[in-house]
Formats: sequence, C-alpha cells, structure tokens
Amino acid sequence: MTNNTLSILASDIVNRAATFVLYALVSRHLGAHEFGQMSLGLTFFQTFQLLAVAGMQTLVTREVAKDRTQTNPYLINGSLSIVLFSLLSMLLLLAVTWSMGYALDTTEVILLFSVSLFPYAISVLCDAVFQGWERMQYITYANVVVNIFKIAFAYYVLINGGGLVGLALILFGSHVAVLVVKWYLLQRNIIKPQFKFDMRFCWEMSKATLPFLGIDGLIALMNAYLTITLSKMTSEVDVGLFSAATQVLVPVGLIFQSVAISAFPIMSRRHKTNSNSGLKQISESLLELLLLIVVPTTVGLVFLSKPVLLLLYDNESFVQATLALQVIVWAMMLRVFTQVLGRVLVASMQEKVTLRILVVDSIVTVILGIVLIGRMGMVGAAWTTLIVRCVDFVQHYIPVRRSFGGNLALGSILWKPAIASAVMAVYLTIAGQQPLLVQIVVGATIYMAALSVLMALTIGGPAQVKARYLALASES
Repeated sequence: MTNNTLSILASDIVNRAATFVLYALVSRHLGAHEFGQMSLGLTFFQTFQLLAVAGMQTLVTREVAKDRTQTNPYLINGSLSIVLFSLLSMLLLLAVTWSMGYALDTTEVILLFSVSLFPYAISVLCDAVFQGWERMQYITYANVVVNIFKIAFAYYVLINGGGLVGLALILFGSHVAVLVVKWYLLQRNIIKPQFKFDMRFCWEMSKATLPFLGIDGLIALMNAYLTITLSKMTSEVDVGLFSAATQVLVPVGLIFQSVAISAFPIMSRRHKTNSNSGLKQISESLLELLLLIVVPTTVGLVFLSKPVLLLLYDNESFVQATLALQVIVWAMMLRVFTQVLGRVLVASMQEKVTLRILVVDSIVTVILGIVLIGRMGMVGAAWTTLIVRCVDFVQHYIPVRRSFGGNLALGSILWKPAIASAVMAVYLTIAGQQPLLVQIVVGATIYMAALSVLMALTIGGPAQVKARYLALASES
C-alpha cells in the first residue's frame, strides 16, 4: 500500500500546491477582492464537479477492485453517464449563478471556471480505474507534468498584467491536457477500451451510483454553502480570508486523505474475504498512525496561526483570518476519524448510512451557517465548520462501532499523541517571540521525544514500533 499512498499523496500535493500557488500569485498581483472572486469561482467549480462525476469514482473503484475483468464496461458506460451528468451540472451551475445576483465580473469568473467541468469529470473516471487496479502512480505522472506547465503559464499571464479570465482559460487547458495524458496511460498500461455501450448496464450503473451521487452532492453543497453564504452576507474579501485560513490546513489534509484513498481497495477486499474483523484491524491501524501526525499539527497551529498566515501570504491583511484558523483547525482532527470511518461504511456496503449522515450534516450546516455567519461573519463560518464536524464524527462513530461488535476504543488510539502534544504545548506557551522556524523545530523535537518515551513504555523498542505501524506497508 505504501507505493499507492505515496503516489496519491504526491499527486494531491502537486494539485493542491498548484492551487495554493495560484492563490498566492493572485494575492500578490491582483489583490484581496480578486482573491475572493477566485475563491468563489473555485468553490462553485469544486461543488459542481462532484455533481458532474455523479458518484461514479467511488462505485467504479470499488467494483473494479473486486473484479478487474469488469474494467471495460465500467469505464465506457461510466464515461457515457458522466457526459450526461456534466451537461446537467453545467446547466444547473448557470442557473444558480444567475439567481445569486453577483456583480457581472464575479459572475464571469465563476462561469469561466465552470467550463472545465467536463474534462475534469472524465479524468476522474480514469482515476477510479487506476485506483481499482492499485496503479495510482499513473495519476501522479499526469498531474505533475500538467501542473508544472499550468503554474508557469499562470505566472507569465499575471506578471504581464493578465487577470482571472486568463487564469480560467489556463485551468481549462490544463484539465484537457490531464485527461489526454491519463487516457493515454490507461490505454497503454491498464486496458485498451472497447467502445461497446450497453444502455442497460449504463442504467444499472446510474441506479447503483445514486447513493454515491447523493453523498457527493451533499458534500459539495456543504463545502460550498459557507463560502456562498459568506459572499452574500459579507463580501468577497471575507470569502478570501476564510479561504486563506482553510488553505493552511491543506498539507496535513492531503496526508490523511491520500492514506484513506489508498487503503479503500484493501478495505473492500478485507470486507469481502473476512467480513468485519480484518476491516476493523486496518481501520484502527490507520487511525492510530494518522493521529500521530494530525494531533500535534492541530495543537501547533493553535499557537502559531498568526505567524503561519504571515509566512504563507506575506500580507498583513490576512492576519484577520487568525481566529478563524484557530477554530477550524480542530475540525481537521475530527476529519481524520470521518475519513477512515466513512470508508469503512462504504467498503462494508453501508453507503445509505453515509447518505443519511450527510443529510443531517447538511441540515445542521444550513441552520448554523445562517445564524452564526449573520452574527460573527467569517468567524461564524469557522465555528459552523467545527460544530458540524462534531456532529459528523458522532454519526460515523456509532454505526461503525456497532458494525465492529461494539468494540472501537478510540481512547486507546488517541491518548499517546494527545499527551505528547500537551507537552509540546507547554513549550509553545512559553516560547514567546522566538522565530517561527525555531518554534516549529523545537516543538516538533519535544513532541517526538515525548512520544518516543510513551511508545517505549507501552509498545517496546524500535522493532516493536515498526511492526505495529508499518504493517500496512506490505499490503497490496
């Protein structure tokens, strides 16, 4: 699993790094207002791209992982379904944007960004095949090459006086290029597609993907709701500041998302071969490993949020996002649990439970968003995010614990990184005005030392620790 995890991680790092560089370039060359406009454009794109994909990625990954001989029918018929869903998604986006009553220049940016929906959706289906075959390195090959050119062209456009329209065209070209490269790699290394459309199979796929479409659709709406509500109740500048805070969490989020994605085919096979016992074992191992990274990062960002924002954006105006970052960083730790436990539900054929969870999350998001954003603006959006994540965690924990026979002891998984992080927090409290790099290095050293002592007392020496945490690396 290690190679697949690293491939997914590298691919996501390149994609997110490219997006972050675009944000940084816009903040330096265009300003806070344009930063907010781009945030809105990307938010709408990311929302409706999930609707365009229509849940096909999860379905195809799961089914291909179980039976690779079914790759061609799922690829070809899935592509046909995605073409139709993409067209519907673009029409819906047009209607929603028109109904929001944005300024003309903001509307133009949103619609130009949406043109990339179709090539993106097809490329995601290729990703599903690569993931089902556990050949994630091909996703990385395509994304790395294209993103390098995307950033180079974006930098050239902005330093020569270009604006968001030019960036939108560059993004469209990059998505088309990624699709071409992935399709070539798929034909060369996985399967030579046979274009045999089966309308009955296509219809059955569409019905089977409805729970995933509902899941992805609700995720999309939840992710977009706070940003869109901010844009209507405050301004594009507040949207930009909130996006700036959330972007800080991206690097760590990439790690646990990549690990969870890579583990999903293994989870599916574990459930198929030995029901819940193997699934429970891999889930607990993943949670324990990921929390070793996420817990100290969460604590560190609470103390270092202001200097981190200044370092990343090199603009005093972004310090206004400090409190929002200190709130939403706790939601990141809860996402580790829901990323792993959510895939447990899907791997064990309980996607309808996941859909029910998201319905509740969406209702809570809408109600809290209106109340808290109306009262506290950007900080209200951050508190809404955290509270919804708490509700989301409880809803995941209960059914998974029930599936595992009432045995899912999170306390035994969490206590070691929690205590080690508390020791680190003592240092950060008294560190005062030390340079950011010094605080990061010394804080990380203290955390690792405290964690090593706890592991030595509870697990044993290096050999025992390696056997406990690296067992997943040998799985494929």
